[in-house]
Amino acid sequence: MDSAKDLSTSFSTMRNLALGSVLALLLVALASGFLVYRAYENSGRRVYVVSQTGSVAALSAGNDAHTPYEARNLVRQFMQTMFGHDQYTFKANLDAALPLIEGRGGRRIYEGFTRGQVLQNYERYAARNVVTVDSVLVDMSKRPWSGAVYIKQRIFIGGQQKEPLPLAAKFNLVETNRSDANPYGLLITNFDYIPYSPQLTREEQELLQAQEADRQRRLQEAERGLAPAGAPAAPATTPAPTAPAN
Repeated sequence: MDSAKDLSTSFSTMRNLALGSVLALLLVALASGFLVYRAYENSGRRVYVVSQTGSVAALSAGNDAHTPYEARNLVRQFMQTMFGHDQYTFKANLDAALPLIEGRGGRRIYEGFTRGQVLQNYERYAARNVVTVDSVLVDMSKRPWSGAVYIKQRIFIGGQQKEPLPLAAKFNLVETNRSDANPYGLLITNFDYIPYSPQLTREEQELLQAQEADRQRRLQEAERGLAPAGAPAAPATTPAPTAPAN
């Protein structure tokens, strides 16, 4: 009887040890899996692939990885490259901008440039267009994602700046594959112009006034230089009378 009891006790002890070992192995496996998952997740957040057109996470992200910050950067880059250029950067900037917008919208903008002879005017007048983005608004609280962008185009002809031309548009954003050409993984759709008529800032008004004064001065100097020798100089323009101050 004693031997039977000892055998039963030994069997129970071995069974308990085996169960304990299995449970320990399960806990170790779960802990190891969790640590590997966290390391994999963090590496995807911190490792980036850098290219000429931007940088992207080395590991693919889920559909919820896009942020308003990323969407605003996409739209800002698109507006600056699609509308800001000169005769030397015109083609390269369009090549960088067109992958960020759906084909129909991109063709519409390009056809507008063609009709307006934008490239030819750049070459003819040594002009350039510099884009300043006033604001980008993006609503990602519901789908389809939507937004609006407001910019000013500062056109320079030679060293002279023309009055800024405002431009605004509304759009939608859809998700697409990330690539070197489109590192954001977002695509602009339903791009359409909307009214935008901001007032000139004080700095812009002062700049335009100074340029006009300089232009008038150079015209007067040119006219005096073309006058025949010995001819009396043209009288200065008399300013129009003004009402006395109260």
